[in-house]
Formats: sequence, C-alpha cells, structure tokens
Amino acid sequence: MKNLNLLLLLFAILLVGCKTQKIPPKPVPVAQETVSKPAVNPAPAPTTASKPAKQVNVASKEERFSAAQGETASFGNDRYFVILGSFSVFENAKRLKETLAAENFQPVILRNENGMFRVCGNHYAEESQARARIAEVREKFSKYSDIWLLIKKQ
Repeated sequence: MKNLNLLLLLFAILLVGCKTQKIPPKPVPVAQETVSKPAVNPAPAPTTASKPAKQVNVASKEERFSAAQGETASFGNDRYFVILGSFSVFENAKRLKETLAAENFQPVILRNENGMFRVCGNHYAEESQARARIAEVREKFSKYSDIWLLIKKQ
C-alpha cells in the first residue's frame, strides 16, 4: 500500500510539474522621437523680376525652454529659433556650438523642460525670417540639412 501511495504521489508530481510554460511575447520597441528630413525642392529658375519668398518645407516643434546654464542670451520678443542640433549631453551641444561659431553663426545653447540641449544658430521674431534663414543654411551648408524650427511656447 505504501508503494502504491508513493507511486501515485510521484505520478501526481510529474503531472503537475511538467506543464508547458507560457512565454510572454517580447515587447515591441517604442519608436523614439525623430525629426524627419523634409524633401528639398529644386530651386526655381531665376527671374529678372523681384524674387518671391522661397517656400521651404521645414520640420518644427513648439516647446518651453530657456538658455542653458552658462549661456547669456537675450531673446527679446523672438519666438522662432533655428535649431542645428539637439543633444541629451551638454558637452556635445557645446562642441557643436564651437563649430558653429567658427562658421560665423551666433550659436546659443537652449535647454527644454525635458533636459534636452538645443543648439540654436539664429532666432527671429517673425516665422518667415526663420524659414528664410533655414533655406539659406540648407543651401550653403549641406551638412546641416536636418535643421529645424523651434517655436517658443507662450
């Protein structure tokens, strides 16, 4: 009888212990925030008449920010900022700022509410001026083709 009970107990343990494990599916990675590069339209043929303002396809984002620590900047009523780089590490932003200064920009490092450092090449009160500057930079500096417009949130 003891042998039968022991055999039944062993059989029950095997039955319970050999269940197939359900492995949960791997989580799908979340896409990171990216700024897409807009398509660059070919330049129109020059005319002798006055040139109309060039329409530029520009990625833009609206957010709150301030000058990064150690930066002295007076933005006045300027709401539109031409951004040439965005970094999570201040030293990387500083390196781009030095490069831009050597290329005759007046760069300023901004810090948004999420701690990202934005390297601003120029800032303007009017959106059309900022868009015109973006078109000019894209034309003169192909390495900054991913330039974008930051709009200061009111």
